Amino acid sequence: MRWSVVLLAATLGFATGFVAAKQGQTAKPKTPMDEFLEKVLAEIDASGQQVVMEVWVGLQVLKEAVKAAPVPPAPMPELEAKMRSAAERIGTTTAVTLAQAFLAAFEKNTVEAPALDSFVLDRLTQFFKVDAKGLLERRQKGWTWTSLTVGLGIAKATGKPADEVFARYEKAKSWAKVAVELGLKPDALGNTLQGLFQP
Repeated sequence: MRWSVVLLAATLGFATGFVAAKQGQTAKPKTPMDEFLEKVLAEIDASGQQVVMEVWVGLQVLKEAVKAAPVPPAPMPELEAKMRSAAERIGTTTAVTLAQAFLAAFEKNTVEAPALDSFVLDRLTQFFKVDAKGLLERRQKGWTWTSLTVGLGIAKATGKPADEVFARYEKAKSWAKVAVELGLKPDALGNTLQGLFQP
């Protein structure tokens, strides 16, 4: 009986220590890099979901084209227009998602060295000709430089006011969705942002 009590106590002690150790691990505070990655990867995921949806829609158009294809072959202008539109939307959402990933990889440098924030702010205000105050206000609300840059790029490429584009994002929560809603062409964002990194 005594040995069973000792064994039970030892087992409970081990289990309690193990649980405490696990809780200690999960209670470890997040680093600024952890928080940034969690946020920016969620932003990329949201655009990625739009890519998947556009691919699925495009697939349905292709299947519709196969079913409707006349024998012998003949022009199908309406379906061809649908296929071009689907291909463009897939291209746009993919390009936006790739841009987000590229910018996020660059932004990791500012997380490690916050002093670079002033450089990024100056570059964005000069290149896009926007007021620094609005960008800083969004930064204080938790916006990433990646999102701000993509938003400004879409605004410049589509000729829309930046505030309108940012408002659309706050509603849609997906830059890829905002891009297709505004009719952004697949190469437009990349071409716009290319100038940002040129001296």
